[in-house]
Amino acid sequence: MILSSQTILQEAIGSGGLTAAIGHLTQVSQNLGFPFFAYGVKCPLPISQPRIEMVSNYPEAWQQQYQSHHYVQIDPTVRHCTRAPTPVLWDASAFDERVFGEQAMAHGIRNGVSIGVRDAQGRLGMVTLARDQTLCTPDEFAHIEGNLALLGQLTHAALVEKLTQRSSQPGPALSERELEVLKWTAEGKTSGEVAMIMNITERTVNFHISNCIVKLDASNKLHAAVKAAMSGLLG
Repeated sequence: MILSSQTILQEAIGSGGLTAAIGHLTQVSQNLGFPFFAYGVKCPLPISQPRIEMVSNYPEAWQQQYQSHHYVQIDPTVRHCTRAPTPVLWDASAFDERVFGEQAMAHGIRNGVSIGVRDAQGRLGMVTLARDQTLCTPDEFAHIEGNLALLGQLTHAALVEKLTQRSSQPGPALSERELEVLKWTAEGKTSGEVAMIMNITERTVNFHISNCIVKLDASNKLHAAVKAAMSGLLG
């Protein structure tokens, strides 16, 4: 990646607002020969229906169609990035999902590259660079492939908090003792075993567990431990 793009990425991370960060990252994408830039993040909770946030400079009509038709569920680039950390070079005309590919091309999203990034909080970020005309050749892909991992990491760092915080509520404030109880619970320890390990009474352990269940809006202690772990609260 050229030095100017690295500088722009650093500016995106340090920028105060989501709109400014997206502007910086769009410039990086254009410097690399891709006029379209997209970033999405899938949060680990709720477990049954993880929250997904997306932002891009795609045509507004395509953004609305992608959302209303729930294309994220069939998008082959999303499927790849969910399963593998390696970047993927794609061509919408070759998608098995023919209707999806045709609709993407109709809005100028014909070919590009995508890469997924996972962080310590269990969030999956995905960066896509796309364009309409010239197909990204293997030689061009090889030229930028080594920098895509850095691009993915820095883009995720620049946008994940800005994007998730705009529609999320503050997380629960668990005490150090509550967190410790949950950590041992997540390890499969019973209340009695946790009491022995922490040198407290079993009644106290159950008191802390009850508080955790309430604070995490969980149905039981296992559910509380899972939610805390997937939210990155247990380290």
